[in-house]
Amino acid sequence: MLRKIFKKFGFLILAVVIAVCGYIYICAVGKEYVYVNKDFSSGVTVTDVSVDADSTGKVDIMKWEMTDRGLMVHLKSAAPGKVYLSTTNSNGQSIFVFYVHDNGVITYNNFFGDCTGSEKVILSMIVYLVILVVYFTVRYFKLELRNFYSYDNVLYLSLIIFAFFLISTQIEALVLKNGINGAFAQAMTSFQAFVIFTLPIVVITTAFVTVSNIKLIRKEGRTWRNMLGVILGLMLGIGAVLPIIIGLVMQAMPPEVVDIHIERSIVRYVEMTVNNSIYAIVAYLECILLGTIITGIKTARHIPKFDKEYIIINGCQIRKDGTPTPLLQARVDRAIEFAKMQQERAGKPIIFVPSGGKGSDESLSEAESMKRYLISQGISEKNILAETRSATTEENFVFSYDLIRKRHGSDFFKVAFSTTNYHVFRSGMLASQHGIRVEGIGSKTKSYFWINAFVREYIATIAANWKTQAIVVTLLILINLIGSLLMYISEVILF
Repeated sequence: MLRKIFKKFGFLILAVVIAVCGYIYICAVGKEYVYVNKDFSSGVTVTDVSVDADSTGKVDIMKWEMTDRGLMVHLKSAAPGKVYLSTTNSNGQSIFVFYVHDNGVITYNNFFGDCTGSEKVILSMIVYLVILVVYFTVRYFKLELRNFYSYDNVLYLSLIIFAFFLISTQIEALVLKNGINGAFAQAMTSFQAFVIFTLPIVVITTAFVTVSNIKLIRKEGRTWRNMLGVILGLMLGIGAVLPIIIGLVMQAMPPEVVDIHIERSIVRYVEMTVNNSIYAIVAYLECILLGTIITGIKTARHIPKFDKEYIIINGCQIRKDGTPTPLLQARVDRAIEFAKMQQERAGKPIIFVPSGGKGSDESLSEAESMKRYLISQGISEKNILAETRSATTEENFVFSYDLIRKRHGSDFFKVAFSTTNYHVFRSGMLASQHGIRVEGIGSKTKSYFWINAFVREYIATIAANWKTQAIVVTLLILINLIGSLLMYISEVILF
């Protein structure tokens, strides 16, 4: 029972344990705080450090000194409340704000600001993220061995990519010593950093896809499907600059309507929530896109093991004269190429299973068209098992598998399939959904067609489990909302 609970909620339990241990540790060491101000290291002379009379809390100044690092003040909590630390120096007087909590912990600059021990907690968060990366990586490779074609492969890759970036932002928070509140803010703004970092890639990709789509439209005609690449690129590009546009619009609004210039107004926190949510969604979509690209390339370049007994050739539309189109012919040629490789390296023959029914505008079935082409390439008819009923990729696999089972006389046989390179992952995934274990091999196609078709596969990947995507997007919005709310409470209400 405990094993099942830990297996399902293990990382949540670990996060709670880290949070509780971090809180206990901060309570144990946080009653003393060493404040360091590097601004006083460049020839500024400090003559006095004292607690301002307007303070509602109290700290004891154990000692203060000028060091190579700057002004260093050793504080110890005495009474809860806000404390103003006043320094008299050669440039005049400077005020620094601290907060003494009821448990004696001293925080700097806001309610959840930097405190003694916070760097250890942030380091624990980094270790936690590293554990997540290791876990996702192990799960990814295990799943890849078990099922090369799975949406979870894309999901794990996407999480690994983003977790690595999130780790880098927490390392930055650790170096800057911004405290727990700063680390949380750094985590939220990591979405923005990720989007800005990848914006040049999105712009270049959009331009490249636009050129490819123009070629595709010239070859295939003007349809909305042939503009998917441009549409996706523009959406990601607009998403990246939308927060900037929102900021400019709000700044241009009259102060009596919205005054965004008030430093700690609720308007600024609402704007931060909206902008961070947009960045989070765009970053997530970009991670899914990167995961899809990597997975698609890996599956397209994959060469199946040379132990196959059958190879299914996925059908697509044929010419009016009944001959295969270049796209379909490339699939058949790739299957023949694999059969030759297997024969040369393993000495094992293979049965070709061209799969595809007859469309209303086709003179014969796609399977029959491929069969004729196979025979013309020197393949014996006895080594061809044509499946002529299917109308979709799923049916290609289901009907072909039934046909193979009848011919083979058992359920124990090994199958490969041949399709266009951009379609390997989705085809293999559809097969695995029906419990059909296959390995795919991809044929080349024109770059202008490949790019747009690959974008279709990306959209199809998201659409196929849209409920999961909707849950993730909702969680991202909630995380940003909670984070902004905590920052508002920390910086405005409680401080």
